[in-house]
Amino acid sequence: MPTRPLEDTTQRPTKELSQSEVLQDILLELLSLRKKDLTPLVIFDIDDTLLSTLPRHLRILKEFTTQPELCSCFPKEAKRLASLKTVDIRYSITDTARSAGVMEETLLKELLDFWFDRFFKNEFLRADDPVAGAPDYCQEVIAQGSHLVYLTGRDEAMREGTLFSLSRHGFPMPNEKNVRLILKPKFETPDAEYKSEALEKISEMGEVAAVFENEPSHINFCQERFPQASMVFVDTHHSGKPVTPHSHIPWIKNFLKSL
Repeated sequence: MPTRPLEDTTQRPTKELSQSEVLQDILLELLSLRKKDLTPLVIFDIDDTLLSTLPRHLRILKEFTTQPELCSCFPKEAKRLASLKTVDIRYSITDTARSAGVMEETLLKELLDFWFDRFFKNEFLRADDPVAGAPDYCQEVIAQGSHLVYLTGRDEAMREGTLFSLSRHGFPMPNEKNVRLILKPKFETPDAEYKSEALEKISEMGEVAAVFENEPSHINFCQERFPQASMVFVDTHHSGKPVTPHSHIPWIKNFLKSL
């Protein structure tokens, strides 16, 4: 699994359930709500919650190192960057480069521009891999008779690549019935602002039973909006902002119930 990109600013809850218990308890709660004739709804973030973006970062980085001009002007730096693996990826591509000993500011600026021009493009979204167990767990949620909402910071221009990845890896596909995909209308809207507004619309779709998120600040405001729901922090790869998930929120590494 990915390593934390920056200094660890989160703290684990003092009383922990096993990952298997967390995942299974939510499925049991969904079944209980169905028996009460309610329509439970589970919200999943996508990036680094269901789909790992590390392969996407790495693909862009590898393409950057194949540029002839870079290899000519910065041969040592190009070699260092080319040798990196997914476990070396930090949240910021420039932090990744610095951790490999690349300190030339001009080169870092070129790398950041190269990354930005590609990271949000549909072609590169296809590089994402599923977080272990995520497709099967989402299918179990649907099998319980629950509704599923993908609430992502991706924008509408990224719909094609998002649908491709969901389909390719066996996730439930959006159908405007029991599976919905909610994307940002505008790229420039901050994720937290957009998600907070989207939660109000989601609240009208059914009984929000659980939320899965990899960003501490996002899982916290979801808990504040839906205090009766189960919150799960997915401990993969996040922005490193100095925010701690609320102490009672359980953590998981992935969606494998064997852990």
